[in-house]
Amino acid sequence: MQKILIMLMLSLGMSISVASELLTQLLESNRNIEGEFRQVTYDEEGHQLQANEGVFLLAEPNRFVWDTITPFPQRIISNGQWITVWDVDLEQATQKPLEGALGNSPAALLGRPANDVLPHYEISQLGEQRFRLEPKEEVDLFSTLTLSFRSNAIEAMSIQDSLGQTTVIEFNNVEHHDGVADGNFQVDLPAEVDLLVEPGLLDKTVKSKG
Repeated sequence: MQKILIMLMLSLGMSISVASELLTQLLESNRNIEGEFRQVTYDEEGHQLQANEGVFLLAEPNRFVWDTITPFPQRIISNGQWITVWDVDLEQATQKPLEGALGNSPAALLGRPANDVLPHYEISQLGEQRFRLEPKEEVDLFSTLTLSFRSNAIEAMSIQDSLGQTTVIEFNNVEHHDGVADGNFQVDLPAEVDLLVEPGLLDKTVKSKG
């Protein structure tokens, strides 16, 4: 009986290791991509709370543009050092250091090297290219995260938070790129936009520098 338990534990350890290695490869191959997204949030009973659609651009290291087009325009831009959230209709924007904003959040999985992020999760392989991730430490953002890939390209991300709400992000028309100009990640806010810079960001002249 003891030998059987040892064999099962070894088998489980190897399975987790293989899943982690495969997920690492998939995430690393999806760090320079662009495409479209649809994001829907459901309550604990499965009723739709909100939905939005837009386009995205990812480029290493830690640079991304997340443009929500409908129903309300919003731009989330990271140049690798800080992140700006711009609510276009409200003419408001906030900016904070990237490291403090991402932490080990789901967004970090696509923005930071997989080897820096995955050690913070328990990883289970649900299918050939489908994985469930659970944070090793209790966090406020979410309790379970599911990542799905198709033909090595990211297809969907499902996030369940501590309140029982589930957010599903579907990625469509995903294409890889060999690199994009730095100008794609610069922030050029109109003069009428109120900018709030959180403490910790020393350079307050972000409107001109991005």
